[in-house]
Amino acid sequence: MRAARFASLLAVSLAVLPACDDRNTVAPLSVQWLEWSDSVVAGAPFGVRVRGMGASVSDVRIALHVRGDTVAIEAYSVAQPCRTTCPPIALLAYDTLVWVPAIDAASPRTVTIRATSQWPALEQPWPLRTFGTVTVSPTTPIQPLQRSVGVASGFKDSFGCFIVIPGPPFRVYISADQAPAWAPGFTGFAYGRVDPVLRSTCLDDAPVIRVDSIASM
Repeated sequence: MRAARFASLLAVSLAVLPACDDRNTVAPLSVQWLEWSDSVVAGAPFGVRVRGMGASVSDVRIALHVRGDTVAIEAYSVAQPCRTTCPPIALLAYDTLVWVPAIDAASPRTVTIRATSQWPALEQPWPLRTFGTVTVSPTTPIQPLQRSVGVASGFKDSFGCFIVIPGPPFRVYISADQAPAWAPGFTGFAYGRVDPVLRSTCLDDAPVIRVDSIASM
């Protein structure tokens, strides 16, 4: 049941915006938010949800590399340059799912998930930042949780509920703790966990996140 709900959370894409020109370019993008199961079975591909801003999903290409115990994710835009009327940058967001090739493991093995991030390095080339780990086991995990990691802000909303909003502001998470240790608020790189079974008493149909730690600027 949990695996099915996690899969449904991943299978989401944002609306597509048209390109504006006829010249192709390739530009690196910063990954702002990743989600993946914290435990997967060896020998089977697993999904990682990749979110960011700066390009629509139709113009995003993801380069994925598996080297030893590290999975590296790099996002690029192939959007054509805009010469006339351009959409606001805030509307250019991508939300897509990539599949990591099967990883073998005769015993439980920890694999690091890294992605290109402009936080806190504001100038290119952006480095690969560690978002977290996944445990690859020869047996099927019974109760995997969802890792949710990236640039985010947390605060109390007008209804008195503590919420967490990732960098691309199109999704809301409810804090598992009311009030959380990070109250009254934060902005930074958040390392969190989502239990797909939990539901919030503050907001209907919103995933519940427990923020384990926050790296400030």
